[in-house]
Amino acid sequence: MRKFYDSQLIFKFYHSDSKQSKKMQIIDNFLEKHRNIFEEMKDDFRTEKNSNKGARGLSVEQVVRIGIIKQFAQLSYRKLYDDLNDNICYRNFSKIHSGAVPKFNVLCENIKKISPRNWKKINEALVKYAEEEGIEDGKKVRIDSTAVESNIHYPTDGELLWDCIRVINRIVETVKDVYPDLEFNFQNHTRRSKKRRFKIVNTSKKEHRLKAYKDLIKVSRATEKYCDSCIKALSEKEMKWDAEAEVYKKELKKYLRSLKVIINQAERRVLKGEKVASKDKLVSIFEEHTDILAKGKRKVIFGHKILLTGGASNLILDCIIERGNWSDHDKFKPAIEEVEKIYSAPPGAIAADGGFASKKNYEYATTEKGVEKVVFTKRASAKIEKLIKTSRAYKNLKKFRAGIEGCISAVKRAYGLSKCTWRGWESFQSYVWASIIAFNLNVIADKLLL
Repeated sequence: MRKFYDSQLIFKFYHSDSKQSKKMQIIDNFLEKHRNIFEEMKDDFRTEKNSNKGARGLSVEQVVRIGIIKQFAQLSYRKLYDDLNDNICYRNFSKIHSGAVPKFNVLCENIKKISPRNWKKINEALVKYAEEEGIEDGKKVRIDSTAVESNIHYPTDGELLWDCIRVINRIVETVKDVYPDLEFNFQNHTRRSKKRRFKIVNTSKKEHRLKAYKDLIKVSRATEKYCDSCIKALSEKEMKWDAEAEVYKKELKKYLRSLKVIINQAERRVLKGEKVASKDKLVSIFEEHTDILAKGKRKVIFGHKILLTGGASNLILDCIIERGNWSDHDKFKPAIEEVEKIYSAPPGAIAADGGFASKKNYEYATTEKGVEKVVFTKRASAKIEKLIKTSRAYKNLKKFRAGIEGCISAVKRAYGLSKCTWRGWESFQSYVWASIIAFNLNVIADKLLL
């Protein structure tokens, strides 16, 4: 059974005069004070049989501490492994001390186990800690949304069809090697599809591109049949309790489902000239959860929108992460409710972007929640004089709202929030929360070092 935390400190935390070490000491103090968080994470690390056998592994506390180091210093897993071996400050902060550092793939596997729900709990504890230290009281908040990209290449129908064909063929070839006695129809069209994809990308003539697309779709249809034939053959092995066959079957089903969607959208868009709605499109076979977000009239982002609520101290108090290209207007109410949950009272002043502006949102904040001052960067249906008592207060809150743009820029630039590098929807949410926590820890450390 995995331990929650180390009960005994082997070496005293490494002290130095460097700013980095002092910051790590402040973060260490916070984690020591909130050890109960690690016990609440037990479900994320529960083994199948909750067995006491096998290697001891990292404790829950060590995994969280290592995850914080990774996001705080923006390290790859390989660099994280090297730094945990070489950096005395990191070794002591993560409580590895003189022990062996797990390999980079083990570090990755463990950090990914922390659920978004538990990352959020850490941030809530961090915000409460800031309140206890007199850094943030939540009485004055600013709200804005931004987009976080998924880690995918720019999607085109030709590229997506090529992705499906090469991945399915690779899995089927592996199945043939593992089960040489398995009989099913298959012909590898990887080279042919690669040539058609190359022609689509490099030809300038529309008729040549259309001809290449038609052949690529034809190859995709054939691959679809071969994949379905392989799945049926694997089903026979699965019935004989073959666990490996079950894994291959599950993977093939996933990519076959994606292939069918992409063939449909390619035929509609390229061959029939139809416009396919964003909600009906698939932009990646690896990150299927990715949404298409229009930023203005020209820029398109492939990822997800998030809503950030910041405080006067520059801390990010809360984050809402939801699928779809939702409107800012609809998230104003949930943003206030989340802040109210944290501080057990609504904020006294709110500054929000123009996308949140409406009479309905203003009346909800002032009438239902009792917020004294509410400002949007563009006017709602009422005049400024009706929205707020004095023009000076309006101007000050408007300037205050602009500060969250700097916070968003900092967390994207320094803590990796511009693009999520973790795979899957659950991991996407975890990555966003981990980046926010790293940013908040730095803000609190800077405030306490003054």
